[in-house]
Amino acid sequence: MAKTYLSTVKYEVLANYEVQGVVEKPDIVGAIFGQCEGLLGEDMDLKELQQSGKIGRIEITVKKGKGTTFGEIIIPSSLDMVKTSILAATIETVEKVGPFDTKVKVMKIQDTRKEKRETITDRAKELLKRMQKFEGVESGELADTIKTEIKTEKVINFRGLTAGPEVETNPEIIVVEGRADVLKLLSYGINNAVAMNGGNIDTPLIGLCKEKTVTVLIDGDRGGELNVKKLAALTKVDFVAKAPDGKEVEELVQKEILQALKRRVPMSEAFKEGITNFESQTQRTFEPRSFEGRPFAPRGFDSRPPRREFDSRGPPRRDFNARPSFGGDRRGRFGDRPRFESRGGFRDRGFNPSFSNDRPYTPAFTPREEPVPQEVLDMKKDFDKLKGKSKARILDEKGKKIKEVEVKDLLETIQKTKKKIGTVMFDGIITNRLVEAAEAKDVKVIVGVKKGAINPQKAKAYTM
Repeated sequence: MAKTYLSTVKYEVLANYEVQGVVEKPDIVGAIFGQCEGLLGEDMDLKELQQSGKIGRIEITVKKGKGTTFGEIIIPSSLDMVKTSILAATIETVEKVGPFDTKVKVMKIQDTRKEKRETITDRAKELLKRMQKFEGVESGELADTIKTEIKTEKVINFRGLTAGPEVETNPEIIVVEGRADVLKLLSYGINNAVAMNGGNIDTPLIGLCKEKTVTVLIDGDRGGELNVKKLAALTKVDFVAKAPDGKEVEELVQKEILQALKRRVPMSEAFKEGITNFESQTQRTFEPRSFEGRPFAPRGFDSRPPRREFDSRGPPRRDFNARPSFGGDRRGRFGDRPRFESRGGFRDRGFNPSFSNDRPYTPAFTPREEPVPQEVLDMKKDFDKLKGKSKARILDEKGKKIKEVEVKDLLETIQKTKKKIGTVMFDGIITNRLVEAAEAKDVKVIVGVKKGAINPQKAKAYTM
C-alpha cells in the first residue's frame, strides 16, 4: 500500500479530466501511473514518489454522463514548489484511458500551509479574545498589535456612530465620550457601547437613546460632566456612571470600569448627588448662608448672634466690635432693624453680599426666546413626523413641500435647490453653518429640535 504522510503535505494539485467513454476509477489510476512512468527519471516516478511518502494517495471522483466519464483528480504533494509544478504538468500528458481519448487539465496548485496559517491565526485570535489582560505578554509591541486588531474587528459603524456589535440588538446601551472609550470597553467584553463624539452629539445618537435604556459613562473631569448634561438636554438619559476623579475611561482597568457601572445612579439623582448638578454647586459657592438662614456678613464681620456679658453691676453690655445687632433702633435699642458698627458696616436689611466688598453678586441674565408665531405652530403636526427619523423637509414660500431628505444631506440640498425656499424644518440642531447657508438662499424660517450657538441676521430660527 502506498504511504501518505499527511503531516508533510505542502501542496495539492487539483485537475479535471474528461474521458470519451465509460470507465471506472481503477482504469483512470492505471492510465495515470502507466503513461507518466519513465517520463522524468526515477526520482520523479509516481510510484517511487508515493512509496517514499513524497506524494499521497491520488483521490479521483468519477461522474458518468451520456457515453462519457468526467471528474476531479487530487494529488497531495510534499515536494517543493518547482517539482510539484513539474508533477502537475506531467499529469496533463495523459491522453488515453483504455481505448478512449482523454483530456486532463490542471486547474490550480493549492498551498495547504496557507490554510493552516489562517487556521492558526483565527484560533490565536479566539484564544486571545478570552484573555482579559495583556500584562503577561512579554513583548509589549506584540500585545498592542493583537489588541488593536481584535478591537478594530469588533467596532462597527451604526447609523454613522462608532459602536460595539451589540448596540442594535441589546436593549441597553452604554454611551461613552469617544472611539477610544468604545475600544477600551470592547477589550473587556462590553459590546454594547456607543460613542457620542464628545460635545458634537449627532442626531442618530439622540434617536438611539430614545429607543434604549441609556447609561452614560463619562470621564472623571468637568468636561465629562458637561457632555452628559448636554446629552440629557437633547434626549433621554436613564443612568449616569463616572470614572474616578482625574481619570479617563480609556485609562481604566476592567475592575474600575465594572465598579463605575455598578455605582451608576439615575439621572434625576445624579443631579442631586452633585455628579452633574452644577447649579447646586454654584449656589453653595456664591450664595453662602449663615446662622438661621441669614446671609453671611462681608469679610471683617462676625455673623454670629451678639454675645452678652454680665458683670457685678448687673445690666448686660453690648459688644459692638464688628458684630451685628438684631435688636434695637438706630441707636441699637429695642428696634427690629439690624445695625453694623465699625469698619463701614451695612444697614440695609436683606443685603446678600458677594465675595467682593465693593461689588454685589449679580445673577446671569438669560434673555427670553422669541415666541413661535402661529404660522410656524401650524407646521407642528408635519414637524412631529420628522422627529426621531433624521429627516428634513424643505418648503416653498406657500408652505408646499419641495423635497424631503436625510439630515446629513440637508446643507448640500439647500445649496443646490433652484426653487425659492421659504421654510426648512428638520430633526436636528440648528447650527450657525446651516443658518448661513439658509440665509444665502433667502430662507425666512428654520425649525429644528434645538438651537446651537447661532446669530441669524435675516432668517428666523424656532424650536418645537
